[in-house]
Amino acid sequence: MLEIVKQTVDFYMKNLQSPKVFDLKIENPLLLEQKISVFVTLYYKWEIRGSAGNIKEIKDNAVLELIENTIHALTKDSRFKAVTLNEASELKIRVDKISSRSILKDKSIKQIDPTTSWVIAIKKDYSKMACILPNINPKLLTWDDFMPILKEKLDEKSFNEADYIIYEIKTEIETSY
Repeated sequence: MLEIVKQTVDFYMKNLQSPKVFDLKIENPLLLEQKISVFVTLYYKWEIRGSAGNIKEIKDNAVLELIENTIHALTKDSRFKAVTLNEASELKIRVDKISSRSILKDKSIKQIDPTTSWVIAIKKDYSKMACILPNINPKLLTWDDFMPILKEKLDEKSFNEADYIIYEIKTEIETSY
């Protein structure tokens, strides 16, 4: 998966357009058969410069999902400064493939270890949604560290867990660092 992201970044930075599947060298043909939920996070000098993904499988295969999420992380994540051509060759990449998801029923969000699990919080009226990836930043080790980020993503002054459907998510992580 990392190689698909790297090739997508290189192709986009050279051509200013998304690659097609045939533009990439696909070493793992299973990626053309699998449907996956995946997040792509790009780092430059250990600062996040873009992140994008889906909590549900959308595209027909993993390669298409990786291409789209890479381009979104590279160009459409307005929370971060756009990656420049000079920076692109130094990007570090993280890919989080969702391996399991379950609704929290018998425990609080604060009981989840944010270094190994992540959450998706969906307002019960479906007006807001946010996700927090596990171990996304080495400075964020507890839910007290993550809560300000979750509130910011949800555009909430306070977070009332009872107002949200909370999923605990496990991922398989690949990194280039």
